[in-house]
Amino acid sequence: MKTRFIIAGTGNRGLGCFAKGLLSWPTKGLPEFAERAELAALVDTNLARGRACARELKLPDLPVCRGVAEAQKAAPAEWCIVTTPDFTHRDVVVEALQSGLNVLVDKPLATSAWECDQIIQAMQRTGRQIIVGHNARYGAWSLKAARLVRDGAIGKVLHVEAAEVLDYSHGGDYFHRWHSDFSRSAGLLTHKCCHQFDLMCWILDDDPVAVSAWGGRSFYRERPDLNHGPRCTECDIADECPHFYDMDRWDGVHRRIYKDAEGEDGYIRDLCVFSDRHTVNDQETLNITFSKGALASFTNVTFAPREYSYFYFTGTRGRLEMQSRKPNLRLFSHDGNVEEFSAEREGGENGHGGADVKLIADILGLPGSDPLQRAHPSEARRAVLIADLANRSIADGGRPVRADQAGKDFPPAPPQP
Repeated sequence: MKTRFIIAGTGNRGLGCFAKGLLSWPTKGLPEFAERAELAALVDTNLARGRACARELKLPDLPVCRGVAEAQKAAPAEWCIVTTPDFTHRDVVVEALQSGLNVLVDKPLATSAWECDQIIQAMQRTGRQIIVGHNARYGAWSLKAARLVRDGAIGKVLHVEAAEVLDYSHGGDYFHRWHSDFSRSAGLLTHKCCHQFDLMCWILDDDPVAVSAWGGRSFYRERPDLNHGPRCTECDIADECPHFYDMDRWDGVHRRIYKDAEGEDGYIRDLCVFSDRHTVNDQETLNITFSKGALASFTNVTFAPREYSYFYFTGTRGRLEMQSRKPNLRLFSHDGNVEEFSAEREGGENGHGGADVKLIADILGLPGSDPLQRAHPSEARRAVLIADLANRSIADGGRPVRADQAGKDFPPAPPQP
């Protein structure tokens, strides 16, 4: 018998990764996925987008509902995959749990430690299962790094250096979208850097206890000198702008699921990145203290000419360097020995170098991943907690914030330039 899924949230992630992946579309999923999975219904508060998604999947008669409970009543399933905007995660996940569904919620688990706690409590009350879609754990070299550090290859870890450096296309794209509204995303430390924070906590197998942070928005600001339009599809400098977002890319699917659905809720996917509507930072620097004694520094940049990420773990017996460029892993010992490990991106054109496929395989009980890679909500909460503490610190001029000072409310937005 196939496992039935409801997908809540029919934007790019819900459609392009999970719906097409479960249905074994080329470059999206493996052939055996469709033998194990069945799509029961789609959920979106924007029914026009949901119906467009159903048409994209060649399933025009697929039930499309505004809420998970409604979908579960119309087309009962075993699992709900939640890819709605981050600020809705708590309510949608809790609704799914209370409807008798297990849940895969795409990262981040929620936008505050407070909301994470409410999700975990609902999971405990209902006895349902939650997996958090921290797909970076399923990357080709992430598991190797976690095993090396946990097995003591560099001794007791004392220090971590890490950074996420994004270019115009990747980092700038968040400023076209809802992510640049702090009330919806809790900033890019929560939405984007939860990947890096989760990897840090997971590899260290440790919990954050305090964070101090600084940040600002210096690049994605009003630029009247550019004579730009309000959005990319209504802009006189679109042909020459390096930040131009092309709705017709990828065979025009984003025009069909976003532009053509604007009339229902007014959401605009290609707003100009140069605006004062933003309430999130475009750069941040953090200092993090962990419970076992390690100190960590982390930097996020969203406007670099090229992008890469790195993690450097230094311990009592050596140093492990993990980075997006080859060699992906280098293990340095104090005796001068250096071991290098490189990994090809797996999965061909499959999302995130094959990590998305491994995540779906994990849900379906298929081989290809390690049990250590599955993210439990209590683990995913650690990544949100770091961002939560950092946001509080930034709002208070960089003052260190302890873990016990979060979990009671939503963090404050950063000071505006």
